[in-house]
Amino acid sequence: MTKEIRGQPGPQEAFLSTPADVCIYGGAAGGGKTYGMLLDALHYVHVPGFGAVFFRKNHNQIFSEGGLWDTSLELYSLLRNAEPAPGRSQWRFWGKGRRILSKVSFAHIERDLALRKWQGSQICGIYFDELTHFSEKQFFYMLSRNRSACGVRPYMRASCNPDVDSWVAEFIAWWINQDTGYPIPERSGKIRWFIRREEVVSWADTREELWKQFGLTTAEERSEPKSVSFIAASVYDNKALLKRDPGYLS
Repeated sequence: MTKEIRGQPGPQEAFLSTPADVCIYGGAAGGGKTYGMLLDALHYVHVPGFGAVFFRKNHNQIFSEGGLWDTSLELYSLLRNAEPAPGRSQWRFWGKGRRILSKVSFAHIERDLALRKWQGSQICGIYFDELTHFSEKQFFYMLSRNRSACGVRPYMRASCNPDVDSWVAEFIAWWINQDTGYPIPERSGKIRWFIRREEVVSWADTREELWKQFGLTTAEERSEPKSVSFIAASVYDNKALLKRDPGYLS
């Protein structure tokens, strides 16, 4: 019997379909953010050479009961060509002749010093589960590792819970009502563009504005601005969770 795997209508579908280079999926617990990111990685597991890495702050957050790895088991085990390799903290997706087609891996970055081991890496899909647990330096360093040699345009996805003291709050400020601290509904899913120079982030509504502002003329220079979107979700958007566990709200 074939089981359909798809996102839930609403914010999760919007997250799965955004064309943004960077998309942050935010909201309180229970919004389906982690599941949505694991689902998002399946977009490209049929592409030879595709690789994605999911990051959490520490190893325990990946492998604790009901954590990221357990959630991946629930989802990826439904696929015939997927095989877990727990010893490598990795899922492998097989092609014909038992050839590894693509990989989805899990890793942790606890301190800035741990970034050294990612020097020289090329990661097509980067996922930060709970972005507010990571430093600004960790985020932007890994963004510099966001490269692709498989034909898929490199991208970054992240989930986050509200934290006004995090650097993330400033990064997504345009999408948030600064008086209430809540997301602005009509801005959820909208795309803006940024460029980062000397640790300062400059924003614009279009990349052309940034081309003009920074005098970007060559094709290489004009590829520097990145598009960003923020998508808000709440537990009420996660109908599957509320149906499975009606007592979750309490």
